[in-house]
Amino acid sequence: MPEVSVVIPAFNAGGFIKRTIDSVLAQTYKDYELIVVDDGSTDNTAEVVKSYGTKVWYIYQPNAGDGPARNTGINATTGTWIAFLDHDDEWLPEKLKLQIKLLSTNPDLRWCGTNRYQSDGQRCMVVGNEHKIEKVLDNRNYFENYFRAITEGGCQVITSTLMAHRDVFSEVGVFDGCWKRCADQDMWWRITYKFPRIGYISKPLAIVHLEAPTPTTVRLSLEDKRGEDIRKLITRHLELAKAANMSEEYRPLAAKILKEALLAMLYRGFGSDARATVRQFKNLFVWYWRLGTYLLTVFPNVTAGVSQTVIYLAHKLGLEREVSRRWVYQQEPHKDPASS
Repeated sequence: MPEVSVVIPAFNAGGFIKRTIDSVLAQTYKDYELIVVDDGSTDNTAEVVKSYGTKVWYIYQPNAGDGPARNTGINATTGTWIAFLDHDDEWLPEKLKLQIKLLSTNPDLRWCGTNRYQSDGQRCMVVGNEHKIEKVLDNRNYFENYFRAITEGGCQVITSTLMAHRDVFSEVGVFDGCWKRCADQDMWWRITYKFPRIGYISKPLAIVHLEAPTPTTVRLSLEDKRGEDIRKLITRHLELAKAANMSEEYRPLAAKILKEALLAMLYRGFGSDARATVRQFKNLFVWYWRLGTYLLTVFPNVTAGVSQTVIYLAHKLGLEREVSRRWVYQQEPHKDPASS
């Protein structure tokens, strides 16, 4: 049996999954199996994947979403470690080798992530600040608690950089299919309650590509900006963190994520959702955040227009510090019905 099982969920990925598969086959570490779960694609995804023959294990299922597709892949794996890769992303050649080395030298660890690049087709930039991450690591190759790693070092793990021991999913469960956009966050947080310590490599070892949106991903992204799933997710995990005696570690992260979500709502003109967020989690927002939200949502479309103009000018002047999907999607802001 292989040491590593690589799981790629794919939906209408015919235009770019070859790049993804090739990046796995180019790994310097070779003790792996590669599983592609076709989540009901209607394009030529199956044809592209099957062209690799026995190098890739192809599984088809009716369309159910990324989470259920990953679960199908998990159930099919035979390796000790399971690594995930999204269908439009890619790995750098030493990704598996360096993760296996880290996990081998720290046998108590049960999961591991890495830093990454993010590309919009024009720019490719490192997401996490390597110097800041190294400071938080403090001469170790793991964080004592994943929640603190995100809050203090911005070291958020994403699906395409994660590797976890197969026993983790036996103890914690698999991806919850109830989430539209938060299944991965929910999964990593549930792992943290059982296995708070996580290995981390500050060197970027994956490239997340943002230049291939579909009508479905655009729609889901805009729905996500309203924050409904985030509010449900935070509510659920405030209770789970309390039950796991991790409220002290989790609450600063919850506040950080809610602030980011709130700014996205203001940017899109979703005033009623912004107010609902600060009301529901008033204990996680200091008074000036609550007051500022109220003032900025008196005329939410004006706030959105000014915000978008400022951000657009920063983009044109090359002042942005990160690559995001904002300019990939190029969507007009949705008006808030409650403000009309």
